[in-house]
Formats: sequence, structure tokens, C-alpha cells
Amino acid sequence: MGNLTQPSLLKSSRRKPKPSSARPEAAHAPFWTWFARTIAPLGADGLDADDIVARIDAEFGKHYPDLAFELWGPDDDTVDFVISADGQSPLFDAVVDVVRGAPRMPGWRVLAFRPRRSVRAQVTVMGHRLSGDQIWYCCEPENGRLKLSLFVEDLRQDNWDILCATSCVLLDMALGEFDAATKIAALDHYPLNRETRRLPLKPLAQLPDELDRFYAAAVH
Repeated sequence: MGNLTQPSLLKSSRRKPKPSSARPEAAHAPFWTWFARTIAPLGADGLDADDIVARIDAEFGKHYPDLAFELWGPDDDTVDFVISADGQSPLFDAVVDVVRGAPRMPGWRVLAFRPRRSVRAQVTVMGHRLSGDQIWYCCEPENGRLKLSLFVEDLRQDNWDILCATSCVLLDMALGEFDAATKIAALDHYPLNRETRRLPLKPLAQLPDELDRFYAAAVH
């Protein structure tokens, strides 16, 4: 079971894209040296410390202000340290470079981009809780990709920004960050209410299979 623990992840789920900040692997040595000496030896048990995420966030932010991270686990005593571009494709090369610069650390697995995960989990941000079960969708082809509309329960004007951002995180969890950024042509948000429930909507959990079928058919 994963734990979404990156505190600044949801400040803006879709920030304005910035130019790639890819750097040589040696440039990443300061952060990874600090991490390997300070955080990695704590292992999975260290995740229980109240300040562990804040400590990583402070150091990570100094070196990679445009990127984000997540901690997931432990799974079989291994913690996943996920480096993310927050869906900003111009920063994908930078993510790959950071991960390539990571040393081998027992009990830790460093991953590029948020992988696909269950959307049954709940994400709570600023008092607002959302799970994949509260998001439905419809989609249609557009220029070789899918145009996607998300319908979110309890979405209102007063919580629009935070719930839309949270739904984007759940979308990344459903599709994986790379597919969400590269295979979705456009994304719109709508409230899930009595009127929109009349539309032919599907639960978010079905989207990964539909996306895979769409691209498999396109290849053939």
C-alpha cells in the first residue's frame, strides 16, 4: 500500500511547463551523497519519523526546485523513492538524469515517474479527501491520442483548484505519470452531479485498460 508523502506535490498539479533542466550525472552527486548518508541508512523504519519528509523535501527542493518526489512503501522492506516531473513533459529528461545519478542503496528503489497504482487509495489535501471511486470519465480520440473529461464528486467553485489538482494526481496513479502526460491530448474537469450522471460515464479504474486498448489498436 502506498503513502503519498510529498508535501509540496499538490501546490499545483499542472504548473506552467519549464524548459528541461537536464544536467550531467555528476551534477546530482551532492543530493544523492546527502541522501545516501543521511536518509537511506534509516530504512523503512525511518519513514515513521515526523520530520523525515520535511527533511527530504528541504534538501530536494534546493537541488531540484522544478521536480517533485513521492515515497511509497515499504513493500517487502523496500521503499520506492519516485522522482516526478508533475506531468510536465519538458522536465522528463531532467527526471531521467536524476534517477540515473542515484547510487544503489539497500532497501531503496529509485524510480523515474509515478508508476501505475491502484486508484482505490484516498488522497487528502488541505482537508479535502478524494479517491478514484469518486472520479468518472468519458473520452474520445483526438489526433492519435485521447481527449479526456473527468467528472469529480463534490467539485464546486470553492474547491475547484484543489480537487482538480488532486484528481490529476489520481489520474497519474491510474495511468502512470508518463502515459498521462504523453497519451492524453486534452483534459477537462466537470462536477459529477445529477445532470452529468446521465452521461455515458465510466469509473476511473477502467481508464488504464481503455487507454492500452486504444494504443494497441493504433499500433496495429
